Amino acid sequence: MTFTKPSFNVKRLRNGLAASSLLLLTACIPTAIGIIAVTTIDLIKERRTVGTVVDDNLVEVSIRKEILGNKSLGRTVHINPTALNGILLLTGEVNSAEQSQAAESIARSFQSVGQVVNQLDVAGKSSLTSRANDSLITAKVKTELIRNKNVDSTNVKVVTERGVVYLLGIVTEIEGETAIQLAKKVGGVVRIVKVFMPPT
Repeated sequence: MTFTKPSFNVKRLRNGLAASSLLLLTACIPTAIGIIAVTTIDLIKERRTVGTVVDDNLVEVSIRKEILGNKSLGRTVHINPTALNGILLLTGEVNSAEQSQAAESIARSFQSVGQVVNQLDVAGKSSLTSRANDSLITAKVKTELIRNKNVDSTNVKVVTERGVVYLLGIVTEIEGETAIQLAKKVGGVVRIVKVFMPPT
């Protein structure tokens, strides 16, 4: 399978990933929103160029198309690929661990994907009501980001699945923490997953 040339040095990226911590879990406290921190990639430090934005959008569409056309996946699953500067986040629901692995393999087959963060749940497909609620939560979180002067909302992608908010962005430590606190304010959020990389 071919795709657009990567907008970063893949070899350098993979070397960095070997030394990266992929997933740090923070236990959920009953009175607080649990946060899953995905700490990764200190090699990609510049905020996206126009070319990278185009690449990210194209890879999202292409992966979604590949998943729909896959006989073992197709319409039996609910998967959302979200790309940012070589990071590909997979969210949604699948019916088995094998389907999760199949979706991840499809994502990894794209040349412009340097790392896949697989957050797929092995569960039944979410209902239309649940997805509508997730869309509302996403819209509210985005609104909070736009209103806040300490975060450039263009550098943070927001995805919500079953009340879990995923924040994917190129942000400073202060921007990242601000984004988390803003997301916590939104009703219906049960957990926050952050996939952050630092800017230059």
